[in-house]
Amino acid sequence: MALLLEEAQRLMAERDPAALIRHVCTAARPLTQASYVGVGVVDDDGAIDEFVAVGLDETVVAELRQSLAANHDHPARATFASREVVRGVNPGGDPVAICLPASHPPVHSYVFVPVASPSRVYGWLALVEKEDAGVFSDEDTQVASTLGAMAGMAYENARLVAQLQAQTDELRQHEEQTDFAMTAARSGVSYRDLGSSFVELSPSIAQLFGFPPDVRRLSQDELYERVHPDDAQLIRAAVQKAIDERGEFALEFRLLTTQDGPRWFQFRGRVVTNEDGEPARVVGVVTDVTERRLLELQLRQSQKMEALGQLAGGVAHDFNNLLTAIMGYGRFALETAGDNAQRHDLEEIVKAASRAAALTKQLLAFSRRHMVETAVLDLNLLIVDMVTMLRRMIGENIELATTLASGLSHVRADSSQLEQVVMNLVINARDACGSGGHIRLVTEAVNVDSALAARTPGLNRGGYITLSVIDNGIGMSEETKSKLFEPFFTTKPRGQGTGLGLATVYGIVVQSGGAIRVESKVGVGSTFIVYLPREQEIAQSAGRALESTVATSSQTVLLVEDEQAVRELVRIILERAGHRVVEAATPEEALEHFNAMESVDLLLTDVVMPAMSGFDLFHTLVERQPSLRVLFMSGYTDYATFEPTIADKGGAFLEKPFSADALIGKVREVLGR
Repeated sequence: MALLLEEAQRLMAERDPAALIRHVCTAARPLTQASYVGVGVVDDDGAIDEFVAVGLDETVVAELRQSLAANHDHPARATFASREVVRGVNPGGDPVAICLPASHPPVHSYVFVPVASPSRVYGWLALVEKEDAGVFSDEDTQVASTLGAMAGMAYENARLVAQLQAQTDELRQHEEQTDFAMTAARSGVSYRDLGSSFVELSPSIAQLFGFPPDVRRLSQDELYERVHPDDAQLIRAAVQKAIDERGEFALEFRLLTTQDGPRWFQFRGRVVTNEDGEPARVVGVVTDVTERRLLELQLRQSQKMEALGQLAGGVAHDFNNLLTAIMGYGRFALETAGDNAQRHDLEEIVKAASRAAALTKQLLAFSRRHMVETAVLDLNLLIVDMVTMLRRMIGENIELATTLASGLSHVRADSSQLEQVVMNLVINARDACGSGGHIRLVTEAVNVDSALAARTPGLNRGGYITLSVIDNGIGMSEETKSKLFEPFFTTKPRGQGTGLGLATVYGIVVQSGGAIRVESKVGVGSTFIVYLPREQEIAQSAGRALESTVATSSQTVLLVEDEQAVRELVRIILERAGHRVVEAATPEEALEHFNAMESVDLLLTDVVMPAMSGFDLFHTLVERQPSLRVLFMSGYTDYATFEPTIADKGGAFLEKPFSADALIGKVREVLGR
């Protein structure tokens, strides 16, 4: 009994089912003086699941397991089929006589008892061959039965513990996977029992909110301390309404973090009721939507800038038509002006019109409809060439320094426009510095990744050359930064700025395939970072010079322009140069004149007209007269690049507003080709 009690304690302490079975075999031998002991465990269908034996050779054990599995008449099967104790003698000792393999040692006596708990039979315990070829007694059988019962209960407990451990491990793994997924999705779960002021948090929420990773429970007051003051009351009201209506809620709020300022979170949840239908718990899912908010803001800003660009381009086009007429007729009037006072007035009119033309060029640059002549440039050399001029421009009270990275690749841009970008940014930095400070120009080769591209409108992944203009001036608020590149927006006093400088920078950079990013804080200063695509090789371009040939005789020009003032001005200029001009206010009228004329030397046409563009008109006429020359004019300079079919026929472009000399020179150039 003492031995049984000791073994019982050992069995109950064992949590590994396989180890428990081996221990039962080992313990049964000294308790019953059996030469060989075996334990078999069967599954729900009666098939042997596990089998352990002690005292036998491993080869014999393997054969014994096979014979037990194949022989359904084996006496051991009665023990787990009906909880019976099978006890017997085999006087001859032949193992085959009791369904054992021939390789088994002689067996004269045996006992089979069930290994079972009160609820289930798990297998059997076999005592084979009493020491000294004796016979197992009633006491041996009782001890074996007791050991089998203890083994059955211990095995059941061990299996339950193993199952519970497996379920716990699976649950832990599931929780870890769920928390990993929620962390990756920047989401988390929270809940609060309505009778408590404490909120339970998932690990991912603690991380999102900036709490230590082991924080799982916080008071409502501690959480609301992190919420933006303008949003805290919104959350309380939405949750309370859901409690009152036993419904759901959804809102977005800002959380004050110690990182990069407030972050936006989406909070969706519902109220869980108890058995009586009363509100018992509030459960919510919180998701960080800062990046989505930022992308939406960038999209709206991009759409706004695109709309402003279209508006600016349209305004500039209309103004170019008006300025063409004003400047043209103004110069005509100057030719016949008599007294000095009249001449002075006319000169002022022409000067004002010229300044207005310069403004329209800036509007066209912002709207990315300005004519550009791109070439592969060394950004460092361009800055070095400008430094002296920039220092004179900003004054001696502001320090200008450069940090130019060596080994930069080249960029493709219009050199004059790129100089305008540098100059405008430096002027902007000078104005921010006031009476003193320093400005630094920095160039660098960078590779833009997906994260940076997502935060910067118009920027794609890839290699770029950056130009950073850094100042230690007054800096800007977020509201100012949001309007910075809009045309006519300025923080300068009335009369001290047009608000087109940074708008022009924006248009030039975007038209060059780049992007611009601004970093600024009030009282700290500002950094403007211009990204230009990096050129891997210097392009070698060769072009042939076009020689202008002065017309030696009068040429016939078909003039098509829907703006009457511009059309009449161009006719006067051409007729003064000795050309014969046929006017048309619309493409349809031009087709009628063309059909009535013997031949036309030059088609001089506006590009944008009702019903038919100047390009389409030329395509129609050149089919009838292949030798026809064409000169396009427009206030939209993005039409300066022609499709191949027009370029191959020697088409040319003249930007509005233009002078009489520029028009005559371009006409002679086209007719002389």
